[in-house]
Amino acid sequence: MKNKDIEHKLKILINNFNNKKFLETISLSKQLLKIAPQHEAYLHNMIGLSYKSLNNLDEAEKTFVKIINQYPGNVAAKNNYAMILKARKQIKEAEKLLEKTIKQQPNYLSAINNLANIKKQSKKYEEAISLYEKALKINNKIPIIHYNLAVCLISTRNHEQALKHAYLINDLDPTFTYADKLINEFTDYKKDEKKHLDSLEKKLLIKNLETDKKISLYFSLGKAYEDQERYDLSFKYYELANITKRKLLDYDIADENKIYDNITRLFKEEKFEKALKDQPVLSDKKIIFICGMPRSGTTLVEQIISSHKEIQSLGETDYIFQSIENNFNLSDYDEFKNQILAVFENEITKLYKEYLNSIPKIDQGKLGFTDKSLLNFQIIGLIKIFFPNSKIIVLKRNFENNLLSIFKNDLASKKLRWTYSEKEIRLFYSLFLKYIEFWKNIDIDMFFEVEYEKVTSDPKIVTKQLLEFCDLKWDENCLKYYKVNKSAIDTASANQANKPIYKDSVNKFENYRNFFKG
Repeated sequence: MKNKDIEHKLKILINNFNNKKFLETISLSKQLLKIAPQHEAYLHNMIGLSYKSLNNLDEAEKTFVKIINQYPGNVAAKNNYAMILKARKQIKEAEKLLEKTIKQQPNYLSAINNLANIKKQSKKYEEAISLYEKALKINNKIPIIHYNLAVCLISTRNHEQALKHAYLINDLDPTFTYADKLINEFTDYKKDEKKHLDSLEKKLLIKNLETDKKISLYFSLGKAYEDQERYDLSFKYYELANITKRKLLDYDIADENKIYDNITRLFKEEKFEKALKDQPVLSDKKIIFICGMPRSGTTLVEQIISSHKEIQSLGETDYIFQSIENNFNLSDYDEFKNQILAVFENEITKLYKEYLNSIPKIDQGKLGFTDKSLLNFQIIGLIKIFFPNSKIIVLKRNFENNLLSIFKNDLASKKLRWTYSEKEIRLFYSLFLKYIEFWKNIDIDMFFEVEYEKVTSDPKIVTKQLLEFCDLKWDENCLKYYKVNKSAIDTASANQANKPIYKDSVNKFENYRNFFKG
């Protein structure tokens, strides 16, 4: 076949892949392998990437390993294989492979960016920042790298630098509305010196704006109009954002109810209720778990406690829930029960060890650390079995204000797919209350319940109660958390963490009451 014909077919191949026609990409790549062996490595990479996109990780892995063995110098295959390792949660192996790839080709942008993303995901923000900055020295015109760098800078409280990158993105690509969302969080639209709202409104006119970018734009407009007290327009865009996002998600609250039934059924059995009181203390390291509904004040309480001189912050994590889900099938009662019994019989410390291996390095000079994992209220009984000397704090907030705060935020997490529907938020909140009541009935001392409104109205009293519950001595730093706490924050509350406790959010629902269906 002539070179022109091969080039034409390669263009078709790329077009198929870009249009997510992955089966067609695989088929055409295999055809070209027979007639264009000079492109073997490239074609195998396309096949591997297509299999990965189809979530066939086994075939993708075989393909990339084959290229690496045949062409040791092919950095693309190594980079792609590292992403398979990441997808399989083999994070350390992925990191090592990417580091070797970068050493082999120091300016390989894709590998640098992928390694930075892993560092970011692992909360190694300073390392991630250094890598993103290296990537931008190679090419400073890529919006997503500026954006990821800005997110890391916000997490490490360097807001001014983060905003510089967000504005740079606006110049590079006005359709990249995720950058506008960052600017939005730190803009008071009653002032709006940079006329950012005008820019947001103009972006509504952009044709063929991708759905995810529309959603981000709608949330930003909702917040901007709220700042200006134009609540009808504010609700319009918050609602539009939620409706648009909910259509993209596959979710059924019945799955949550099934898990609730299985967990509560297990702990109604005498042997498991007894197990809560019989487990040996595994470590003198104090672990303080903070959980509750999203937007209920968990970040605030985590910042207060982790400001204590003896406590380190892990920030927001999902380590325990991931470990529980990896070891137990919560959706099938019989299997769940047998798996728990097997752990009791073989190695009761298994989950504890898994947890310690998954969390970031702990400062051995500290008494303990905080771990904010929102949905841990579902597994309080399991936590108390596997972490018997841990302290659990549950945040509770007035439902209407909690509803509004959830509705206003894009809480992008697979476990929070219910947050884009008023009806589903109400149903999940009812389930939250059922969990709390169930654990209280088993043992009222299993956790400490805190009302967000009391934290904002009587911070000193509540802080004393929190420290007493955690067996910590009084520390004035806890009241000055917004000045002394430098721990990273990667939640929607990042902007608020640098401010003293404020009461503005306590009754905001009144501004929107007429818009909600109730």
